Amino acid sequence: MGRRDTPPHVPPPRIVLGPDDIDATVARLAGELDEGHGDGTVLVGVLRGSVPFLADLVRAIGFHPRIDFVAVTAYTPGAGRVRLLKDLDLDVGGRDVVIVHDIVDTGLTSAFLVSEVERRHPRSVEICALLDRSVRRVVPVPIAHVGLEVGDEYLVGYGLDHEGRYRNLHLVAAVDRAALEADPDVYVPVLYGSVGGGDRSPEVDGPV
Repeated sequence: MGRRDTPPHVPPPRIVLGPDDIDATVARLAGELDEGHGDGTVLVGVLRGSVPFLADLVRAIGFHPRIDFVAVTAYTPGAGRVRLLKDLDLDVGGRDVVIVHDIVDTGLTSAFLVSEVERRHPRSVEICALLDRSVRRVVPVPIAHVGLEVGDEYLVGYGLDHEGRYRNLHLVAAVDRAALEADPDVYVPVLYGSVGGGDRSPEVDGPV
């Protein structure tokens, strides 16, 4: 058991992917992409959560990709559908396209983006996701490259945020959502090592 920097009434975070796990996962996924893709492949990052993952991924792959970004509204039952907020800037016609997600959840966003890309007549389109939460899948969507299957936990870190916080952590942690709703900074001391510090490994309860 490590140091506990959360208040006594707040469940401690559980590390789902530590820094070494992330590095190994990125290396494995980069190797998979190297096997089936080459120069000119377009990697499309889904803003904003994919940014840390995509940045590490493009440095780890062995070919020279083209990089673009899209942004969409998050799907909610009340909204009814996913909408495109930022479209592709590149012409992907005739090219291999890899859509890069931080996490695939219901599959609605992924299915929407695949459909949008396919309208541009690429040579191929597939999905690469750091995390796959298939337990919440609503629409079946094939994911060619998966870093880790996760359960129905609230996750922060490595692109996953809560009110803009925790995206820059080089780890993924499962945390108590109710505690974050009450105080968005409640996990800052334990996950960052100290308030304002981002370069120290956290000491938390639970398996790494």
